[in-house]
Amino acid sequence: MSYQTIALHLDAGPRCSARVALAIELARRFEGSLVGVAPTGLPDVTITMNTAVPDAIECVVLAAAALRQNAEAAAAAFEQQCRDGGVAHRSSVVIGAAVDAFVRAGRCSDLVVVGQSGGARTIDGVPADLPQQLVLQAGAPVLVVPARGAFGAIGAQVLVAWKNTREAARALRDSLPLLEPAREVTLVEFGELPTRGADDSTIDGAAAWLRSHGVPVRVRRDPNLRSVGDRLLSLAAELGCDLIVAGGYGHSRLREWALGGVTRQLLLEAPLPTLLSH
Repeated sequence: MSYQTIALHLDAGPRCSARVALAIELARRFEGSLVGVAPTGLPDVTITMNTAVPDAIECVVLAAAALRQNAEAAAAAFEQQCRDGGVAHRSSVVIGAAVDAFVRAGRCSDLVVVGQSGGARTIDGVPADLPQQLVLQAGAPVLVVPARGAFGAIGAQVLVAWKNTREAARALRDSLPLLEPAREVTLVEFGELPTRGADDSTIDGAAAWLRSHGVPVRVRRDPNLRSVGDRLLSLAAELGCDLIVAGGYGHSRLREWALGGVTRQLLLEAPLPTLLSH
């Protein structure tokens, strides 16, 4: 398994170039190609509600033109950065909602790279919950790049959050290309330790599976289930990790997405790249 096709979300934000730089490093490592997707997003029509109809139409047209211009500029900057980085690439400007456009690209990719969002400021045309929606809809592992900090190569020191669930198992498999060459992988499980003979914990089996792939792994168990997100981030800092891997927990009803508390915290607050699979 390898990340041959990496889909990357492009926008007009100041963090886009850092996101592209990390994706370029991954494309070089796996001898893959980048697919840059620059959705225009949809204009905000709420500003036209108290405006005369002709003026309202003009406002929407101007807003849509500005969004397309931003997307085209992001795509052009991506193209130049990839040429400078010497990686295979292609880009597209997609007219429409960011989630729909990027989900389509993600479903035909090995890895999806997106920026962290959800803060007080949002980028025009980009919904604040884009990473959350991609985790639940894309069908591919999602690498979330933090809103601050610089990141070079990732995957030397990795923290993997383990639970006896489908999502955790999926994340483990999806992250294997990054785990195999790692210097050290720590597999951590939170919750009460199983009693002798109990079969509700599979962390030792997960560790054995990783070792069968040549991954240098060690196991840690934390009996405390309070503030798991905080404890996970603290442990990552303590170990000097450059990547967190976790299952993305949640469910959907129509287009209202509900995520578990730890998943939400990782998406919004993790200070290092985080790979999530659902």
